[in-house]
Amino acid sequence: MIETMNDVHLVSLKEVPADLVIRNVMVFNSITAEFLSSQNIWVKDDVICYVGEDGDPLISSDTKLIEAHGNVILPGLIEGHTHILNFTGVEEFIRHVIPSGTTTVVTETIELASVAGLEGFTYLIEGLRNQPIRLYYTISPLCGLTIEEEGVAPSMSEYRRFFDDPMCLGLGEIYWANLLLANEQGERVRTLAEMAKSYGKLIEGHTAGASKNKLQAYTAFGVSSCHESITEKEAIERLRLGYWVMIRQGAIRKELDEVVGVFSADLDTRRIVICTDSMDPETFLTEGSLDAAVRKAMELGVAPEKVYQSVTINVAEHFHVEHLIGSLTPGKKADMVLIPAPDDYRPQMVICRGKVIYEENEVKARVRKVAYPDHFFQSVRTSPSVEISMPQRGRVRVMELITRLVTVESIADLDNPDESADLNLLLALERTGKGDMFLGIIKGFGLTRGAVGTTMCWDTQDMFVVGCEEESVLTVIARLREMGGGAAVAEGEEIVAEYPAQLCGIVSVNKMETARAQIRDMENALAGMGVAWDKPLLTLNTLGTAAIPHLRITHHGYVRLKDRAVLPLELQ
Repeated sequence: MIETMNDVHLVSLKEVPADLVIRNVMVFNSITAEFLSSQNIWVKDDVICYVGEDGDPLISSDTKLIEAHGNVILPGLIEGHTHILNFTGVEEFIRHVIPSGTTTVVTETIELASVAGLEGFTYLIEGLRNQPIRLYYTISPLCGLTIEEEGVAPSMSEYRRFFDDPMCLGLGEIYWANLLLANEQGERVRTLAEMAKSYGKLIEGHTAGASKNKLQAYTAFGVSSCHESITEKEAIERLRLGYWVMIRQGAIRKELDEVVGVFSADLDTRRIVICTDSMDPETFLTEGSLDAAVRKAMELGVAPEKVYQSVTINVAEHFHVEHLIGSLTPGKKADMVLIPAPDDYRPQMVICRGKVIYEENEVKARVRKVAYPDHFFQSVRTSPSVEISMPQRGRVRVMELITRLVTVESIADLDNPDESADLNLLLALERTGKGDMFLGIIKGFGLTRGAVGTTMCWDTQDMFVVGCEEESVLTVIARLREMGGGAAVAEGEEIVAEYPAQLCGIVSVNKMETARAQIRDMENALAGMGVAWDKPLLTLNTLGTAAIPHLRITHHGYVRLKDRAVLPLELQ
């Protein structure tokens, strides 16, 4: 066994036998962007000891020999920005990401903590340790619409324990508008940002919708990256400001078609990263994850070497872990993926820490089960009796969908049939036991009968229910309380479809295949009830986040994002 990194040279000098030898392989050198033929790789424990033409290492009876037959080997892919807990749990994510050739993942940590606070962070992070792939995290600042949503956030002293953790690479994405708020919310996240810098950690960004002056002001706090560019122009603007630009191609949005030109612009591309920002069960099982993004980039004409740099060395350098991963050079960790050819990204074998974890279409690694306390499965504590008083007349404030995610504030006259068309009830109900609620109205969701509700809401402890009438809304609330969270569709007293997500009311404990089937049932039911939006659960889940403009909702009212004013349903 190699006791120190200095002992790597003993294998290179053929004084100690290699544990793993890969022969006759085309190596992608991520540093020089070259594909080098007829190479050999020697590994001891989890460290690369030699990469070159010498095919005659010292071996023993225990040495594993792999004949690559001229196929291509890359550094294991690095997912630079994602949310592991998107509908399903850590174990399901790992099982399904391994075949993609992704050997390192940097995940955000907001989901459980948005309900369980410090414990939500702690149990998730413990679940990331000792898994068959490398898992790092960025600790979420828990940005909310108002200070009330941020009440679960740990204290400043409690955040220090995470910044002390080598697995923590930085402070998670800070919504630009929150960082610039001239109140206690803004002061809290500014203090966190300064703390992160004092520990030598990165500050990950979220600049969607920031105007030029506000973008400059936000950047001045030392924000290092952003995954929100939706055009080539935005990506170039952020590159020029010093950002590592993460191009998102995942379940939330797919940006490559609009941003891909940045790869062919007359610019240095070494600060460009391709990431997913999260995958849902449907996308994971039908398209893949980061591997799908890699293939898409090459389909759009990006040179393979630039694509592979964007998911290996570029990511490693951004997160300051290039001394460990991101290239196939002596002294680096033995994380590798074998593919047929430079322009044919189909993983045949995946190696992490010097061990084969995927081969012949089979995951070979054992995924460690993650444990959570019982009270994480008892977070939906709404009152058994909820009263709804729907206005019937007059002018009211309405949340209007202009895309499946973006909303604007509009006014509707309930006495005018034209203005009151396509309106649904929108209930925001605090669901952890406080009992507060706000009844608003949403326009453009399209529901023509029944109701749908969710507890999987971003950045809040609220339950959101959209409905056509009171009976269906109450049926949904009762079912979500009964099953401990998730999502449900009802018509009258009948539950039509449901998605159980009992872990903090946010995450399913089912297999990904089961989760996909349940989500499909919900989407089909909603389509039959008039909802035309793609991924309607995503629309519901994001109604309370400060990440998306312009009008949001909480259990104490609408919130206008630009000034955080809390607004009532009725006009003053």
